[in-house]
Amino acid sequence: MRGGEELLRERRALSAERLKEIPAEEAAGRLFRGFFRREASALEKAIGKAGGERAEAVSLFVPAAGGAERYLAALSSSCSRVFMPQCTPETEVRCIELFLQCYALLSQGGGEEALREAMYYDLFDYAEEDVRERFSEPYTGGYSLSMTLPGETLWYADRFPALAAAHAEDFSLFLDKALRDRLRPLIRETASEAEQKKCLDAVDRYLNLRGAETHFTPRQQRLLRGLYAAENE
Repeated sequence: MRGGEELLRERRALSAERLKEIPAEEAAGRLFRGFFRREASALEKAIGKAGGERAEAVSLFVPAAGGAERYLAALSSSCSRVFMPQCTPETEVRCIELFLQCYALLSQGGGEEALREAMYYDLFDYAEEDVRERFSEPYTGGYSLSMTLPGETLWYADRFPALAAAHAEDFSLFLDKALRDRLRPLIRETASEAEQKKCLDAVDRYLNLRGAETHFTPRQQRLLRGLYAAENE
């Protein structure tokens, strides 16, 4: 029986090989102003590199319109964790596999909803790992989209402050009751009361500051607070 590290190496090798193929494909250049061609090339450069060499390859997508492009921008920002100097092999493989899945869906005729669904279920399926990373492991420079508090500084904010600010509320594209219900018990099991209170205070400060300008709907604001609120609140 193969161990987890061996399987991870195999996934990484397969992902790297697929990334090399994409830039030459017609769909990669045609869809969304060449987003997948540029992103695949950048991700392929980052694989296997360490430290500052990873960060130098960073690629971030600037949407020209709404619709699917806003999800691609969120995908680009989320997958940018591959370029973090401290990126772990697990995060690298996860981000690249999600990118490849999204490319496959759109190149085969899928639309905005298919893209959103793929990203949503990535957050759902990796919820346990994401919560553990936030509350149980040393900070490595970037959390998952669901565990990044709204307005929290993203790892690339020093180099690209305007882009980082534009992604402050990406979680609003995905947050619903089912995802809240998936995350909430994991947070209660993993985070201390003090840590939960700290996160709740940060959420409250951000939402109060943004007021009516936030992209989080009133219902989403309640769900977001509910992730970190005490049991009886």
